[in-house]
Amino acid sequence: MAKKLITILLVLFFSIIVMDQSGNDFFPTARAHSAFYGTEKDPINPNMPVLYSPEDLGMSSARLARIDSIVKNGIKARVFPGCQVLVLKEGKPVYDRCFGKLTDRASKYLPFLQGTDKEKITITELLFHESGLPGSLPFYRLAIERKNTVSSLASTPGKKNKTRKKHKVVNTTFKYKEDWVSKIPSVEYTFQVSDSIYVNNRFHDAAMQMIANTHLNSKTYLYSCINFILLKEIAETISGTTMDVFLDREFYAPMKLNNLAYLPLRNHKKEDVAPTLKRDLLRKGAVQGYVNDLDAAFLGGVSGNAGLFASSRDVATVYQMLLNNGELDGRRYLSAETCRLFTTTTSASGRRDLGYDKPVPGNTKHNPCCKSAPQVVYGHTGYTGTCCWVDPVNRFVYVFLSNRTYPSDGVNKLAKLGIRTKIQEVIYQAMKK
Repeated sequence: MAKKLITILLVLFFSIIVMDQSGNDFFPTARAHSAFYGTEKDPINPNMPVLYSPEDLGMSSARLARIDSIVKNGIKARVFPGCQVLVLKEGKPVYDRCFGKLTDRASKYLPFLQGTDKEKITITELLFHESGLPGSLPFYRLAIERKNTVSSLASTPGKKNKTRKKHKVVNTTFKYKEDWVSKIPSVEYTFQVSDSIYVNNRFHDAAMQMIANTHLNSKTYLYSCINFILLKEIAETISGTTMDVFLDREFYAPMKLNNLAYLPLRNHKKEDVAPTLKRDLLRKGAVQGYVNDLDAAFLGGVSGNAGLFASSRDVATVYQMLLNNGELDGRRYLSAETCRLFTTTTSASGRRDLGYDKPVPGNTKHNPCCKSAPQVVYGHTGYTGTCCWVDPVNRFVYVFLSNRTYPSDGVNKLAKLGIRTKIQEVIYQAMKK
């Protein structure tokens, strides 16, 4: 079960954090699609239809759903921590579901959450962004002298001048703590933030303690980088190795993805990596070849919320593997059930799948997709100006990568102009006869 959990967590790190993104009914507060989504080369029966339900084979979905309560009672009684139930009718799966594990508490794997108000946060809540954790935390402040803390003070419009623009006053004379930051690498300072900034190895544990100490809000939907930072910590605890090493060994290398990696400067020239900022205050210069997100940067560049760099072809290859229900070029990387689980399980609020974003029809302000995108579409957008969407109905993958934060990330013109969704709409219009 541990190996299965690490696999279903890792499916997210392929796509959600590419190019430095800042960001069913057997689950509590969740629902599942009842239909079975097949694949063109399903390992059980390669000739089965692409989409069908138990009713197609003379069985009742409602009655099969009774299996759910039986299994949940078994988990509650500690008969087993999890299981998988598969029922074939005429060689075709009419019931195929996994139970347990995603309902585990994160504190089971992360001791620093034990004894805090975050002890009961589940993996499902982290995936749905319904944990109650804040959107982000200023980890970098741990490394800065308190009296010289970087400040960002925005003025507010007065009553007589409601149109007055906000301005920022920034302290540029801050100093890093000598025992936390070094200009050169060493055994104690291995977390590289920029060309000449290395953070002490103790910083990681201090950042995790900051998460443990932070205030917990209500468990309603709020996109949070902290959720995926914790998911990465869980995945590493289970796998026994770092995320970058595991992903490269098990997925990127065998998939021949030479341009998809954390810490790209280990294998690529700086001039081959798109810059994301012309001047970053904390890193005292341009950001090129290093993760843009500060939380991820001060965690050494390998994080759950950001840090992956890639070419559009490599991103598309990963998503094509997901569209193929876990298979690519004759090799299976994820089970079909795992892919279905993460891309069709929707939160009770309907805002997200397990980790993936999805269309929000009827809400033009918060809909990340174009109006023609069907509800089953899944994918993600990224802070630096990226997105990738998979349409399992029309069988296509759409990738958009940019560095809209260069030279400055002040105004998100990419979002204001709706360029990503306009391109997506053109794709749908092009498919019409």
